[in-house]
Amino acid sequence: MRSLQSLLLALRKSSTMEASVGHPQKDASAPPYYPATVVQVEQDPTSVKDHVLWSLFSFGYLNCCCLGLVALWYSIKSRDQKLAKNLTLATGYGASAKRFNIAATVLSVIVFIIVIAIYATTIAAAVSQFKGPH
Repeated sequence: MRSLQSLLLALRKSSTMEASVGHPQKDASAPPYYPATVVQVEQDPTSVKDHVLWSLFSFGYLNCCCLGLVALWYSIKSRDQKLAKNLTLATGYGASAKRFNIAATVLSVIVFIIVIAIYATTIAAAVSQFKGPH
């Protein structure tokens, strides 16, 4: 019985010595010391725009000078990089896709307006020719 008590006393002393070596406490009533927890906050991958839908629309309907195809290519590369957690490259590819989509949309709208203007003037000339001189 005596040896058990001395063993428990020795264990208590060693546990208090280990606790005091790691982080000394000044007062017994002070709260225990806990190491700081570091939390890394990553950028949200959903905030990176890849413009895939706009690129598909540009490729299908507004593929002026193959700009819609190039925009779709950059959009797919942006989505691949976003899935690989490389958000810097994904943002760059998404910005390139946006630029090519804008260029494809603007050029296609200009071509559409020119075709409508030519069609309207041709119809106006044909109507005036059929009416003949008064």
